[in-house]
Amino acid sequence: MNKLLPTALLLAVAGVAQAQVTVYGLIDMSYGKNNILDDALGRPRQKADFHSGGDDFSSQGNSTTRLGVKGSADIGSGVKGNFKFETAGITSDGDVGTAGQPFFNRQAWVGASGSFGEVRLGRQDSVPYQTMFDFDFNGAANAVTALGNSAVAPWLPGRQSRSLQYISNDFGGVTVQAGFVPEGNPTLPVGTTAKSVFSVGVKYAVGPLALAAAGQTKATSTGKNFASVAGSYDLRVVKLMASYANGGDIATGGSGKGIGLGVVAPVAGFNIGAHVAKNSDNAYKTTAVELFANREIFKNTYAYLDLGRTVNKTAPAPDVNANAYALGAIYVF
Repeated sequence: MNKLLPTALLLAVAGVAQAQVTVYGLIDMSYGKNNILDDALGRPRQKADFHSGGDDFSSQGNSTTRLGVKGSADIGSGVKGNFKFETAGITSDGDVGTAGQPFFNRQAWVGASGSFGEVRLGRQDSVPYQTMFDFDFNGAANAVTALGNSAVAPWLPGRQSRSLQYISNDFGGVTVQAGFVPEGNPTLPVGTTAKSVFSVGVKYAVGPLALAAAGQTKATSTGKNFASVAGSYDLRVVKLMASYANGGDIATGGSGKGIGLGVVAPVAGFNIGAHVAKNSDNAYKTTAVELFANREIFKNTYAYLDLGRTVNKTAPAPDVNANAYALGAIYVF
């Protein structure tokens, strides 16, 4: 064994030397609160405080504080080998994620790319999320996301482990992405049955116009299929967005259905915008509003102000209002 160790180390060093490896990250520090989350968790509403973007299950601030490593290397015949590992949210206490959460909870995949497109295998964002994320003009903000807080985000399905995905190259502005997760999920609650998950997303983006559609089959016997469509148009002075998502009836295990609208405009060096979204499911009649402003103040450093409000007409009681806000800065490296 001792004779093999130096060889293994040499191979590891050689591999790093050949690959283009990058350590990257994002640090989000803010002052604010998220009473929308407090109500969802059934806990007393918290007062405003300083937060890292990884606090409260990454539901504070604008973006999740995290650290990652990614790399790419030519492995021959015009094919590149790629990988990406990204930590769970880093909290104000310096913890990574929550108890029992994997260290690389956000991304942990390996793949290959070339003239055929790209193939990835491992833990990664769902196909609907990757297809639809750009239609959220505030980047699915942690605390105030109107599309997420109303459960009608076109990007709603979250990350998946054991996910095999294919991403096509761009063909005249059209890209196609498909995913597969086999059944056999060992982490499901007793009484549920895992099902193989299939997903597909199609996006068209040429000039000022972008259109997309995505769908994903249910992951369990008690779950629901998901489908969404979205479109945006950039008028230069203002950019507009409309979306529709249907995650199935909440009463039978879905996330509801509804529309989202968005607008963003450059004003005196700031990006200023708003989203409004409404879940029309009878079991969760919730309307959410989001206002935001941000700008780059130094190289790779951004200041932001996010304001959010939800009005829930069904639970826990009629016309329950909740607010969230965050004033902060993001440093990307």
